[in-house]
Amino acid sequence: MTTKEYDVRYERSAVLLLSLGFGLVGLDRWIISPLFPSMMKELGLDYQDLGNIIGVLGLAWGCSSLLMGGLSDRLGRRGVLVGSIVFFSVCSLLTGMVGGLVSLLLVRVVMGVTEEAFSPTAVAATAEASRPERRGLNMDIQQSTFALFGVGLGPIIATQLLRILPSWHWVFAIMLLPGLVLAYFVFRTIREPHQLPAFESAVAPVSPQDRMSAYMVR
Repeated sequence: MTTKEYDVRYERSAVLLLSLGFGLVGLDRWIISPLFPSMMKELGLDYQDLGNIIGVLGLAWGCSSLLMGGLSDRLGRRGVLVGSIVFFSVCSLLTGMVGGLVSLLLVRVVMGVTEEAFSPTAVAATAEASRPERRGLNMDIQQSTFALFGVGLGPIIATQLLRILPSWHWVFAIMLLPGLVLAYFVFRTIREPHQLPAFESAVAPVSPQDRMSAYMVR
């Protein structure tokens, strides 16, 4: 496969933004875990409640994946990416504003749906932005940030913010800011599939003379 006037700068920018976006998905999803001890005391939660809070987001993610995968094919990559980033960032803010278990579960359900809308769209946009010889590497980079930011750096970020902020409420609230900044740059940068150069086959057509020559060689 060859590419026609491929924009390498766009490829790098798109992969960087989509990687940061998937990292933010992981961070918003898992930053709640190290904050559970503080939340338990204030909201009166037990360990079963904590398990439900984690599980309900995963269930919402899994169920919505049956519907969200083709959403960006109909509405466009950029709109779904920007909308999902804004919505799951707002859900992070709302997580810090809840007053009880029921409202917290509802917020996490909405977060799971909006994060799932981002995930397949980001994968598709990464593949479309990548040159064929770098597609696998770019998708590896984009997918790795979920675990890196969410599971790896999330607990460190949460506990350090808890040391300097007044309460756990502010830890969730501050997560809104990187989401809004990222949504702005995604809106300015990400292109739709029809705006990207199409791949074309590098195999040249075989002329009748070439076919005859090949036959005579045999």
